Amino acid sequence: MSVDLRVYLVTDPRTDDLLDVVSRAVAGGVTSVQVRHKDAAPDERIDLVRRLRDALPAHVAVIANDDLEAARWADGLHVGVDDVAPSTARAVLGPDAVIGWSVNDLAQLDDDVEMSASDYVAVSPVWATATKPDASEPFGLDGVRAVVERAGGRVPVVGIGGIDSTTAGLVVEAGASGVAVVSAICAAADPTSAAADLRRAVDGALRAAVERAGR
Repeated sequence: MSVDLRVYLVTDPRTDDLLDVVSRAVAGGVTSVQVRHKDAAPDERIDLVRRLRDALPAHVAVIANDDLEAARWADGLHVGVDDVAPSTARAVLGPDAVIGWSVNDLAQLDDDVEMSASDYVAVSPVWATATKPDASEPFGLDGVRAVVERAGGRVPVVGIGGIDSTTAGLVVEAGASGVAVVSAICAAADPTSAAADLRRAVDGALRAAVERAGR
């Protein structure tokens, strides 16, 4: 399936009533959901992926994080630097699965095999974030621009890390196709409103980019 990366929610395992929070976020404008529960038992991850896939509209991609078995029940798999390679995931899950790849070094984008196996790459992190305090050095907006340039249009780029509705538009202006967030939605008092604010910021920046290109 094709994946809409505009507002990409990454789940937080600490969230109470996660299915309700995700459903409310989708109602507000979330376009894709990644299930990232690394400390859960494999059966628990599979169960959560299945319940989310059943609960959400078909056009909202549900992506498993670093779990090939759970990905069989999802629309695809997201992998990081230390996880299974995108090419391996593609071989296991087939041509229709959505494969995402987090990069923390520009040199990774020169790997044609892994890039050709990926449907998108995630710049991680854009800014420092409490969600992943052990993450690598932040890219910043200049880093996002560099990743987009190095990707060369082969795959879309999504930014993740320290992003909220006040900065989402800046990430898109730097060339990203969307933003991925955790706490900006999962920690919000109103997930629907938080998602809507992000969606407005992203859509506004994308419209502005189209208008600039047409001048």
